[in-house]
Amino acid sequence: EGTHNQKLDATSKRQDPQNEPTDCAATMMRSSCARLVRSLAASGSARAYGVSTPNLANKQFIINAVGSDRLGIVSDMTKYVTDVRGNVGDSQAARLGSNFSLMMLVEIPESQIEVLKESLKNMQDMNATIHEATVDAAARTPQIAYSGKFKLSGADHPGIVNKVTTILTQNGLSIDKMETSESIAPYGGTMLFKMRGIATAAAPLAANFDIQKVKTELSDLGDSMNCDIALVDVADDEYQGSFYAG
Repeated sequence: EGTHNQKLDATSKRQDPQNEPTDCAATMMRSSCARLVRSLAASGSARAYGVSTPNLANKQFIINAVGSDRLGIVSDMTKYVTDVRGNVGDSQAARLGSNFSLMMLVEIPESQIEVLKESLKNMQDMNATIHEATVDAAARTPQIAYSGKFKLSGADHPGIVNKVTTILTQNGLSIDKMETSESIAPYGGTMLFKMRGIATAAAPLAANFDIQKVKTELSDLGDSMNCDIALVDVADDEYQGSFYAG
């Protein structure tokens, strides 16, 4: 299952010990859940594992599941949803080492929620929870005034993800997508840390929004940590840029 949208949320792994990784991970999860709801509400489309457009007679729920990676997790999960006459909308999945996580927006008849909960409770090697997703006018996708792609490559340092994301947040940028990875450097055998993601700012931009200042702060941080860090303006469709374009 790890081959589907392998987006690594490294905050649980890379935070400084003095920081609050659990709170940060929970915040990013809630943010991702909100984006799933906004996306479906704005477009009316079902993507990822989607099977049909939303039925307003049903209720929308978000399933969060995490556990040991194995063959058939997504297949099992979607079967539980269709067994209760439900549809699957947006979803995100990631393999984290030997673990697998899945977040899925579904719509099912309200009368079937307890049946679905019982099925999820009995999933092999998975811990799954389900929450009602409130979709209203306030959940519509905000207009994006700025979007950029940030990249980092270099020596591994404790707290490096926290330092990068703090600069982005303090300058009014939201992290829409992010993934990290580690690999052995071609020469020398040291660990090479890589990070990339999409950062956006909603319209209207704050009067003191200064993207050049953000880029300078990231570059200075990279110099101090022996890393290359860059933020590049992007202009494309979604997020005004493509996360997977390189």
